[in-house]
Amino acid sequence: MRDLRVEYPNFTLGPLSLDLHPGERVALVGANGAGKSTLLKAMAGRMNDYRGTVTVGGTEVRSNLPAIRASIGFLPERLLGYGWLTVGEHLRFLSNFYPTWDDAHAADLAERLQLPLLSRVGTLSKGMAVKLSLVAAEAFRPPVLVLDEPTSSIDPVMRGELLQVINESAPAGGKRLVLYSTHILEDVERFADRVVLLRDGRLVADMSAADVDARDPATPMSRKLYTLLRSTDE
Repeated sequence: MRDLRVEYPNFTLGPLSLDLHPGERVALVGANGAGKSTLLKAMAGRMNDYRGTVTVGGTEVRSNLPAIRASIGFLPERLLGYGWLTVGEHLRFLSNFYPTWDDAHAADLAERLQLPLLSRVGTLSKGMAVKLSLVAAEAFRPPVLVLDEPTSSIDPVMRGELLQVINESAPAGGKRLVLYSTHILEDVERFADRVVLLRDGRLVADMSAADVDARDPATPMSRKLYTLLRSTDE
């Protein structure tokens, strides 16, 4: 991202520049309204009304949206789909848009996450909707996986299940980039090797998880991140 800027009537994201690399697991951290969802949508090719550039694999996102979207798994803030489709039909429908979709992988993920394949999408609980979105984002094993608040508003047990699936599907040190936004600071320690902090649309800090931890080894990472987010001089 270079000089990315998105303007709304009462909020501006950026301008900000950021480089993300294969193999990284990056936590995008900030309070609600910090601009996390806007940044992720721009990166994943889900919006094009911004200034600056977003480049994925050498290609500017807006210049080749179909190909870019086929290489980025995106779990949105809210489940997108037709409520009258069953879960199984929803996944089969999506499979038509991704050349590398793996039916066996999708079925394995759905079984592990105990997704009710015969239930209507419109009747799913918040937690089940998040699980379905994760399967849809991961089923074609994209090189870039973008997850927008996947563990928000779900119980701790389900949060643990989702994080475990993400950890196993895209392990640290692999070839895939995972960008995971959250305001649940405890999740960062379980997932990330790099932390990007946003506050009020501005980049507050960008550092490795190890550097965050080294600031005060005796203090929980969640407390250190909270302090960084509130700091005015970082």
